[in-house]
This record gives sequence, C-alpha cells and structure tokens, in this order.
Amino acid sequence: MEKGKPKVQSIFESVFSGAIDKLMKADGGQLIDALFVQLDMATGEVLVYGSHEILLEKNIIFEWAEQSEKSGRLYRQALHFMRVALSALKTRKVFDNHIFMRPFRVFLVDDVFNEIETVFALEGSDGLSEGKLMKNLDQELQNFYQKIFANLE
Repeated sequence: MEKGKPKVQSIFESVFSGAIDKLMKADGGQLIDALFVQLDMATGEVLVYGSHEILLEKNIIFEWAEQSEKSGRLYRQALHFMRVALSALKTRKVFDNHIFMRPFRVFLVDDVFNEIETVFALEGSDGLSEGKLMKNLDQELQNFYQKIFANLE
C-alpha cells in the first residue's frame, strides 16, 4: 500500500486494475463502454463485471465485513473511495487505451444488474465526471423539462 493512501482505496484500485488488465489481454478486439460494480457491504465483497455480466475481478474488504453496523456513512465512503481510485487510474492514463470507447462509464448495480448510480464517466477525450456532475445535470434537465412543459400539465 502506498504511504498515505487508505487501504480501501488501494483495494478498489487493485480490483479495477485487475479487471482492466483482463479486458486488455482478452483476444477478440472488443471495445468497452462500461464496467459494472456490485458492492455487498455485509460480506465486504466488491465485484467488477464487464459486458454481458461477465465477472472480471472481485475482492473482499474485510473492514466492511467486520463492522457490525452497516450504515449509510460506510456506503458513502465506499463510493468516495471507488471514485478516487478510478480518478487515480485516469490520472495514470489507464483509460487512454484504444479498447475504451467514449463515453465510458462505471455503474454501481444491484444484484440483478439494475443501475443504481453512475460512479465514474469519461466523456469525449478529456471530459471527466465523477457522479456528482451527472446528478446536477439530471436535476437541471428535469427543471428544464418542467419549465417547457408546465402549461401541458
């Protein structure tokens, strides 16, 4: 673990790096536009899937599994560390590989692969979003539609 880096962030970086390595080594020239992440706070499992729900990498964060109380705070921390880890990979230009299409997204999904939240996104060649921007855009778009269609209600 790098000095000063939280253990959970290191685990996320390792999980995503492992999944990306598997994608780059896969033969077939497939292009990737999304990864899907499942978090099980009770067991501490982090699972990263590629397209067609194919498990690429998994790990256990024992700190989560050992905590008796699974709070929303723990969940928010997990999302934060996931975003920081993905941003660190972007800084190291991991996503500059030709296999990653734009837009590229990392989704948090439930156990039946329903999207819960966009955790990370790359737009075009340089645009970076880390979930918060997407939430603001959703709200702005909703407000815009309400103004336009106000007289139709």
